[in-house]
Amino acid sequence: MQRTLVRFGFAALAALGLIFASFPTPAAAVGLIGTVQGHVTDAATGLPIANACVWFGPVHIVRSDPLTNCVFTDGAGFYAHSWINGPSTIPLTFEKDPTYQQKTINTIVNSDTPVIVDAALTPTGTAAGCQAATAGTPTRTLYLPNVTKTLGGPAGFQTPFIVQNTGTSSTNLEVTFYRFSDASCVTRRTVPNLAPGASFADVPNNDTDLPDNTQFSVTVRSFGNTVVSVVNQHKGTIEADAYSAAATGATTVYLPNVVRRFYGFHSPAIIQNLGQVSTTVTATYQSFDGSAPTKVFSRTISPGQSKFIEPNSDDPNLGALGLVDGKQYAVTITSPQPVSVVLNTHNDDPGVALPVFYSANGISTGAATVYGAYAVKNANGNRVSTIVVQNLSTAALTPSLTFTPLTSGGATQTFMAPVAVPVGGSWAYDPRFINGVATTDQTKLCSAAAANCLGNGEYSFTAQGNGGSVAAMVNVIGPDSAMGYTASPTPAAAYNLPNVLASYGGWTTPIYLQSTGATSATLTWTPFTGGASTVQNVPLLPGASKKVDPNVSVVQGRQYAVTVAASGGSLAAIVMELNISGGDNAMIYGGFPSP
Repeated sequence: MQRTLVRFGFAALAALGLIFASFPTPAAAVGLIGTVQGHVTDAATGLPIANACVWFGPVHIVRSDPLTNCVFTDGAGFYAHSWINGPSTIPLTFEKDPTYQQKTINTIVNSDTPVIVDAALTPTGTAAGCQAATAGTPTRTLYLPNVTKTLGGPAGFQTPFIVQNTGTSSTNLEVTFYRFSDASCVTRRTVPNLAPGASFADVPNNDTDLPDNTQFSVTVRSFGNTVVSVVNQHKGTIEADAYSAAATGATTVYLPNVVRRFYGFHSPAIIQNLGQVSTTVTATYQSFDGSAPTKVFSRTISPGQSKFIEPNSDDPNLGALGLVDGKQYAVTITSPQPVSVVLNTHNDDPGVALPVFYSANGISTGAATVYGAYAVKNANGNRVSTIVVQNLSTAALTPSLTFTPLTSGGATQTFMAPVAVPVGGSWAYDPRFINGVATTDQTKLCSAAAANCLGNGEYSFTAQGNGGSVAAMVNVIGPDSAMGYTASPTPAAAYNLPNVLASYGGWTTPIYLQSTGATSATLTWTPFTGGASTVQNVPLLPGASKKVDPNVSVVQGRQYAVTVAASGGSLAAIVMELNISGGDNAMIYGGFPSP
């Protein structure tokens, strides 16, 4: 089973003193059929269990018997055992009396390839916390690959999430938390009669039915109407990011920008199985410049469960052995069953003076043109947006980016990729440099608008495939903050924004509306606490983005669910979440097109 603490990469492990070395596979011997190895963890916390007994052969019932067939885990919870008696099904029994419940897993060992068998042991006395699932077929099911409660300690990672009713009548919610390590149900609860347009917020750190220092995958089933959800990921009071829950999965998902030890950054991918049966996911990592070998990794994931691929780790279960330090990769994930993917990118290892991380959803659909409602160069807190465009077509292509000044429109600027991008590959554009080509040569920095230089300022943008389908991921990086989102392949005439704040708890969340034809938009602001909604009309300039400031639009000190209805055409929408405390309390999520 998947261990949990790599959710935030090695940074969280290092903070807990839990980084452990990978163990070599025992050398092959004459007649050796195979090796069984893995890790044993606490199902409640995800922490490794040292000195657990792994019993090979018939179930070991009498604990006082000589432990001739017992292999003990080391301090990292790791064990390894060579099996030389021929191909067979081996019962493996995991135990550590009296603190954990015994667990037996039947394992087939029939080759010289090591078999990985992980076990998450349930503490004794743990009661099942899940009531029976609601009968009937839900109107919509949402999937949240990564939800945490005090992960890494009281000041560790926590993930409040907000669910909005996007229908025209009330709906009933069923929220189920599954343990990250073994997909077991931890708790299931209901939220009755969520009003149309209203939002419900869950803060796991306040949930007494959830264990501390634990990681979950979550499903939200709605009976009565459609819903959407956004997840805010926080580490204490210094880091924050956001991603969107998925209503449907895909059998192919794209991640335009994944890095391993790239100027301090690394990008763990979190993959949730949305299917009804277990699935084996394959992820292909292709370096941007072709200088590093293409690598392929797989994960077997139970229904509803989530698992990691952590680029900085060489652990065969958690990591990505063979990726090269300092490289950027375009990733394509395939699966027989539908999956949802969240990509977290971190620069927050111990010792980093200004830790940051940001998130973006994996991309299942590209287009000939995709739309980004916000990009920036040396503005808005001296932030900069690097944009990574991935080729989703069946042939090499040369994509381009076109930038339009924020709000006012005006003259656009277009930049082409310097070389053709191969199938599945990516092109990174860094606006700080001439022609967007990042380099260590400081003489290539530029600031004034020119044919080869994007001028300082705030923009909307489009990415064009120029003959094929593309996707784009946007990074908005400041001196002490980082945000990310994915460009929209399908602008819509109406959106739902589940969580918008006007000076609420220190947070303000400006909305950016990018016109792709719309001439105006009507925003309806519904307070979480109930009461009358506020309706606002906003003029739009086709091709440009408009910033809508909640502190100007509605009563401050409140939290709102917002709906957006365009007139005259379609638009793209994002929400930027900013806290007055500064630092990495900054995140972006994409608006949800109305069904």
